[in-house]
Amino acid sequence: NVTYRKLVFLNKELYATSSKFDKLKISKAIVRAVREKGGHFLEMKDKLYFDIGDKRAWDKTSQALREGQTEIRKRLEQEEARWKESKSSLQSDGSSKVAQYKQIISDHRF
Repeated sequence: NVTYRKLVFLNKELYATSSKFDKLKISKAIVRAVREKGGHFLEMKDKLYFDIGDKRAWDKTSQALREGQTEIRKRLEQEEARWKESKSSLQSDGSSKVAQYKQIISDHRF
């Protein structure tokens, strides 16, 4: 649960800047990472726990990633505007954070 929440938190900005197709890839990658570490996505039914399967796990992960997206997008837009105005918030390669996220998602295979 802690690993899952941390992965969701660390990917929220990337998710906010991604296309619909790439958003699903991010959700799938998080679910796969949790499962590879021995984690499960469970639901209790009749006092027993059952795995909810990948489809529902992807849906739940996408929902978790969407939480707070309005604020994240607004903050990223403000950072992008400040970067364009001053060029002082350059990342190590000279690009903005949004540009770097777009490069990450286009380069990475999930």
